Amino acid sequence: ENLHMIFYRTLCGAALDLVPDQAVQAIDLIIENFRMPGMGMPNFRRNGVLMAKHGVYDLRIHLEEVLQPVLRQWNLFERNDFGPLGEQARDRLVVFLDNLEKVQIPRFEEQRDRALARERARV
Repeated sequence: ENLHMIFYRTLCGAALDLVPDQAVQAIDLIIENFRMPGMGMPNFRRNGVLMAKHGVYDLRIHLEEVLQPVLRQWNLFERNDFGPLGEQARDRLVVFLDNLEKVQIPRFEEQRDRALARERARV
C-alpha cells in the first residue's frame, strides 16, 4: 500500500510540474469527491462508522495523515505556476479543506464523543 501511495504521489507531482492547472483541478475534484474504497460492500457504512467511532480511521485522520502530508509534499499552496483555472481550483480546495477542519471534523467529533458517553453511561 505504501508503494502505491509513493507511486501515485510521485506521478501526481510530475503532473503538477507538466500541466499544473489540469493537475490541481484533478486534485480538487478527487479530494472533494473522495469516497472510501468498498463503499458498495455489504455493511460498509456500519463498519465505517465503527472504525470512525473507535478512532481507527476518521475525518481527522484522513485530513492530517493522508491529505495534508501529500499536499505539503507537492507544495500545492506555495506554488506560483497556476493560471486562472488552476488558481480557482486551488481556492476551492482551500475552502473545502478549511470547512473540513473547522466544521465537519469538530461536528463529527462532538457527535462521536456524545455517542461514546451514552454508551459508557449504559454500562
